[in-house]
Amino acid sequence: MRALLGLTLAVGLQAQVYTPTVRLEGQPDSSSLSRLADGIFAKYSAHSERERAEAIWRFFLTDGRFVEPGFWYHIAGWAYEEPAGEVLDPLKLLNSYGFGLCYQIAPLLESVWKAGGFRDARVWFLTGHTVAEVYYDGGYHYFDSDMMGYNRLATGSAASVEQIEKDGSIIIGKLRGKREVDERSASRPWYPADVRADAIGDLAELFTTTKDNWLFPSERAPQGHSMDFVLRPGERLIRYFAPEHEGLYYLPYKRTGDSWSEFPREIAQYQIRTGDGPRSQKDNRSWATGRLEYEPPITSDRVQVIPVRSPYVIIDAGFSLELELTSAEESVQLETSADGGLTYVVAGRRPGPYRGAWRADSGTLTRSEHGKRTAVSGSYGYLLRVTRTGGSSIRSLRLSTVVQLNPRTLPALTAGRNRILYTSGPERLRVDLPLEPSKACAQAAKCESVVFESDGSQGYWRASDREDGELIFHVSGHELESLRAGGRFLDLSAGLAPDKYTAEVRKIRPVPARSAAASIAWSRSLEGPYATIWEYTPATPAADGRVLHWPEVDRSVPVRNGNSFYIRYRIRGLAIDQFRISYEAKGPSSTGVDIVHQWTENGASREKRVRIPAGVRSYAYDVETASPAHIENQAIILEAQRRAQ
Repeated sequence: MRALLGLTLAVGLQAQVYTPTVRLEGQPDSSSLSRLADGIFAKYSAHSERERAEAIWRFFLTDGRFVEPGFWYHIAGWAYEEPAGEVLDPLKLLNSYGFGLCYQIAPLLESVWKAGGFRDARVWFLTGHTVAEVYYDGGYHYFDSDMMGYNRLATGSAASVEQIEKDGSIIIGKLRGKREVDERSASRPWYPADVRADAIGDLAELFTTTKDNWLFPSERAPQGHSMDFVLRPGERLIRYFAPEHEGLYYLPYKRTGDSWSEFPREIAQYQIRTGDGPRSQKDNRSWATGRLEYEPPITSDRVQVIPVRSPYVIIDAGFSLELELTSAEESVQLETSADGGLTYVVAGRRPGPYRGAWRADSGTLTRSEHGKRTAVSGSYGYLLRVTRTGGSSIRSLRLSTVVQLNPRTLPALTAGRNRILYTSGPERLRVDLPLEPSKACAQAAKCESVVFESDGSQGYWRASDREDGELIFHVSGHELESLRAGGRFLDLSAGLAPDKYTAEVRKIRPVPARSAAASIAWSRSLEGPYATIWEYTPATPAADGRVLHWPEVDRSVPVRNGNSFYIRYRIRGLAIDQFRISYEAKGPSSTGVDIVHQWTENGASREKRVRIPAGVRSYAYDVETASPAHIENQAIILEAQRRAQ
């Protein structure tokens, strides 16, 4: 029986720093959807529901002219992670990316609106465009951050998708000419790219050709990711405001059958070049990178496993060692695992005799024109397994994990006085289990009456024809406090399934959904009894049945007095193509953290160091820069102190 230990191996009981967060006073906090929404409302003085809905819409407009510094920008092909495909998780999109297309920003809008307290928000797929609408004042209202517009009715309220479906003149009527907007009837910005391209008629047609408009009545975006993390004694997180060097970025790869290829596509017509990285094609906005650096204590064990967990998507990792191998019988081997220890990839092996420095990378799996796919890239954590033979000695070991992040989430200093707010989280470890859909049976403690249907690159689990399907996962950890389980469940009776390459739909053989049922439950033993934490309830269909029942489910349950639990998934008439399981456990006491801000003033390097003592959960301080001066932010560094101060 396999226990999913995730990344808790060798965590140790030393003091840690829990989710240290540093932001400017008044800067919305992107580490939490609810705090982000509240921060947007406060920053833009939005009070009524209409004002709050529009403030969130404006915050995510792809053109940074309308809400500086332009949190989000439009680019295709770069927010993609195997095996799930196009990234839809809002916290990943906010913090690791900050860019994407309509099918990413629409679910993000839905999630932030809901986190901001709106009664409902939902996503529509219009076959060619994905949009979101929010419910207030007794009805739904469509806002589009990707194409940058919404449509006022004669009453002044924003139109819904269904209202535009029935009357395309709601959009067409805003024009005074083919490329001229009637400013009296349209709020700025009003689909500027479509107006310039004389494409407003095409936009209206997306709505009014209703047969292929599909509503997602349930959650469209997964909510499984968290920005919670810990820094172990001496571990530090460096976050740069730009790529650490040219050409460093997370390059997504897609799997098609037995081969791998770069996911981004070059389009000469629009000067989109993969070698440029995920850079905005319209202005100077870009991604940024960072590093997690850690020197773990070396044990005397022949095999030592060291976990790394990142809140940001991982690009690569490297390992530096000082070795003393006195004979040919002695060696050191490094391996990495991104699936919780189910499989390992050799990163490097150093035979003796040898004395001195040695370095190994995480293990390259694919090389291509613009980069490489490593054993850890595209993940949010991995295990490093160190195996020694004979009397080999490791004098030191340093792990350096390179990550990608959205620099617009960082506290960017400006000329003059900058008030900085520091907070940290509770003494709690959160661990996400690295579940891969195609490996679900191999990772499960029990797998019965299920079949994996795949076209070689994407697939789903369904129940066998005459029985309910069941997968049970074993979760093991120390002093667990809560479990979180979820996934994406699919009604495939219409012959449509999610397409991970486009976040739209693909055609498949219909799977009958008679007596459809699904549930998630937990227990302290494999045999049960199980307590249900979620059960499938079909959403009320639209009048003409244009509904995709693909609920994204994420539920939490508190647990006490146990270190071993079981999560059970059951399906009948439905399929499931993603599993998400995490847990929270009691952590050791907090230590302090050292904070370093680095910037330049008119080209001259400057820095500010702040020491936060152990036990301090919130703290405010000032960073003074020259004024007037040209300020360029370089990095912000968080380092856990090695002992309580």
